[in-house]
Amino acid sequence: MNLTIQKGYFGELLPYIENEKITDITWNGRELWVDDLEKGRYTASLVLEPSFLDGFAARIANLANVNFNRSQPLLEAETEDLRISLIDRSVTNTDCTLAIRKTPAVRRLSEEGMIRQKYASAEVLQFLEAAVRSRCSIVVTGDVGSGKTELVKYLTKFIPDHARTISIEDNFELRLSAINPRLDCVEIKVTDTFSYELAIKAALRQMCRWMLLSEARGREVNYLLEAASTGCSVMTTVHSDDVRKLPDRMMNMIGKASANRQNDIYSFFDVGIRVDARNTGEGIRRKISQICVLDRDGGENRLQMLYQDGAWLDGPLPVNLIRRMKREGAYDVLPEFLQSLQRLERLERKEESHGGENAE
Repeated sequence: MNLTIQKGYFGELLPYIENEKITDITWNGRELWVDDLEKGRYTASLVLEPSFLDGFAARIANLANVNFNRSQPLLEAETEDLRISLIDRSVTNTDCTLAIRKTPAVRRLSEEGMIRQKYASAEVLQFLEAAVRSRCSIVVTGDVGSGKTELVKYLTKFIPDHARTISIEDNFELRLSAINPRLDCVEIKVTDTFSYELAIKAALRQMCRWMLLSEARGREVNYLLEAASTGCSVMTTVHSDDVRKLPDRMMNMIGKASANRQNDIYSFFDVGIRVDARNTGEGIRRKISQICVLDRDGGENRLQMLYQDGAWLDGPLPVNLIRRMKREGAYDVLPEFLQSLQRLERLERKEESHGGENAE
């Protein structure tokens, strides 16, 4: 249940709460750290007194109708736009700690802004649009705070309104229905009694065509693969420092069943994207640094790098990807695709020719 918190409860934190450029606010017991979309991460001059923290925690606990004390030292609550987490001083060596993450129902990324800020080139954005239009299953990776979820929110704009889409999260961050008001969508929240496994199975019974998971952390990857194997397209985020490590990272998350699912990862996940975030003297700079394609063809698993640090890499696109783009009418976005399409058509003509010779 989302709480309604009076502005006065936030005290001197309110200017940080109302600043649209600030995404995260954390207090470590000594310093207030702020994450700003333009300035990056920095320490603020504000000092939170123990009396304020105790009063704030008591008010939030009362609104949420939960206890917050030595016996229950973790307090978590949500509003429409905030996720709040407090840890009691009884279990820390740094006094009471606080973390507030903003989850506004906005799509922060736009084509114009991404190109202007060198987040991605027009060609990269065209490829990503084509991948979504082609119903590719996409995994976005990067470090904490790199903006993985924001990229997923951007990509959802290319999902057709009629394609029933279901998001599955433990905290609502994607805000799918708010940023895509015309999309046929459902937002599901995972709880202690409604697991990722149950949520994914329920989504598939709801005629799901796109399944969005804000973050894959563990064995739910196994259930995502099962969903993708039914023809449902998937979009999720995973922590990793390189797209080439995605298959191994996902197999580790699956656990004991990974040996039997390696081929499925290459068969049912299509595109990997890495987002980098770097703090500079002028603020934080984010960019898409890597794009790869996963493919299983002729009994072999392949990971092909398409894009690395601002440059498209040589080599034709996998035939399976081109066939998918041709089928969905999204193959004509880039000149490189046309070259790959011509290669595919030559292969098909050759296959037809051999078929005719065999018939004779």
